[in-house]
Amino acid sequence: MKTHKIAFLLLIFLFPMNLMSIASAEGVSNYEVTQSVTYEVEINFSLTHISYAEPGTEGDYWFKFSRLNDRQPNSSLTQYCGPYQESSLLYSNISGSTSTPFLYRDRFNNTYDVFNTTLDSNEKITLNQKYLIKLNEVFFSSVKASEIGIYDTSDDIFALYCNNTELYYEKDDININATSYSIVNPSDNPDVKAQKICNWVVDHLTYNDSLEEEKGAKWAYDNQTGDCSEYSSLMITLLRCQGIPTRKVTGFVISDDPTIKPYVGQEWSFFSRTNGQTNIMGHAWVEYYVPNVGWIACDPTWDETGDYFNHIDYFRLNFNIGAWFSIPELPDESEFPHPCLVYMRSSTFDYDYSLNLKVISTNLNTPDIVVIVVICVILTIVIIGITLLIRSRRKKRKEYLTY
Repeated sequence: MKTHKIAFLLLIFLFPMNLMSIASAEGVSNYEVTQSVTYEVEINFSLTHISYAEPGTEGDYWFKFSRLNDRQPNSSLTQYCGPYQESSLLYSNISGSTSTPFLYRDRFNNTYDVFNTTLDSNEKITLNQKYLIKLNEVFFSSVKASEIGIYDTSDDIFALYCNNTELYYEKDDININATSYSIVNPSDNPDVKAQKICNWVVDHLTYNDSLEEEKGAKWAYDNQTGDCSEYSSLMITLLRCQGIPTRKVTGFVISDDPTIKPYVGQEWSFFSRTNGQTNIMGHAWVEYYVPNVGWIACDPTWDETGDYFNHIDYFRLNFNIGAWFSIPELPDESEFPHPCLVYMRSSTFDYDYSLNLKVISTNLNTPDIVVIVVICVILTIVIIGITLLIRSRRKKRKEYLTY
């Protein structure tokens, strides 16, 4: 027991938690960055036109690729957002387009590369991009009721993320609305309401990974099941019933094992192909807005087995926030955006999409190997000393009893 206490004190002394607490930054406050990993992310996409239903006819294709969002307080694209994903585009190249590619920004400030092409048989179009992405583990664990501001319901945030019933977020459904008010107390602040609603969603739903399409909040509520999308949609809708702006965040999970500690040089490779083969782990989670605090991220799906309320880790690549809204000539869109293509006529084609990550640097709460060796030596000396002391006392006791 004494040895364990000594070891614990040594760890506390030698490894203070790598914590950065932020009082205020660009309208975002009360968050803590505990760990971070910087990745080099390379995206490669190619599509080869094979044939059209009528032999010798060209294939027409339209593409919309979302870029990796820059999610931090001083980003020009995000507002009141914690530093979940600091993104820098190193290069982007599109080859084979018959028109000039352009950037499209939707009303949620998601950014897309939009381009199109007409291809003969065996002609190809490609997209290649490289990013430097720093993913931070962020906690909003110290939100104080006295620091929460007053909602300005005339703000665009309410028009985008709160006021209206819409597809998959049926806030006017009588059962969902009544349930929302039964979960919380009128006097609860937004953070407490979010905690209670997150807990209720986790208890109400049973995870089901066999769903092939998005179902939405009402379906999840009625059927008491769903995947990450339904967990998120139901939490979003219940919070919107309380007048709390809430939105869905979609992207990929690099690893579904949160205990992994990435190391410099470690690599991951993800792919998606025409035949349906893929190892991409699409995922959805939630952000809700609190005045004077900002957008707070949480994951009701992962909260079922871990602590993901007001907490997001460094294993999530975010491509989109908000909801999907079509733009001209691009009516068909998936909840998970990569790759996203629309073709006018029934064509036969092959595509190959890959997303490769390499760890460039880490700032993790892991002991340095040299310090580990020092601690092991110290613990060994302590254990030997205690062992010798015990043996010495036993020897003296034995000699005393002999006399």
